Amino acid sequence: MFLYALIFPIISIIAIIWFIGRYLNNKNSLSTVILWSIFWIFVSLFAIFPDFSNAFARIFGITRGLDFVIILVFVVLFYTILKLYFVIDKMQNNLNKVVKEVALKNEITLDDEEE
Repeated sequence: MFLYALIFPIISIIAIIWFIGRYLNNKNSLSTVILWSIFWIFVSLFAIFPDFSNAFARIFGITRGLDFVIILVFVVLFYTILKLYFVIDKMQNNLNKVVKEVALKNEITLDDEEE
């Protein structure tokens, strides 16, 4: 048995436990925990049973299992980047609102500058 077939399932279990812990501390949503748990389960299955990726690849019309795994990783990375983009965009909008509110509360008129 290859070393990665032993290491990846251990890493997957640790990652799933970590995501569940974050969910219990209200830092992650349930959908995030489910999505990442499914991802780590597939990582474990592909490490333990390499032919399993070939079966999935054929279902999606891809010739090799490694190609399927690489495409899957790209999809997960693009999803993560897109999600981060939306979070940053929302934070930037909230920051702009706060700055505008503070600026309006502390409005300085021309008369105040002369004194």
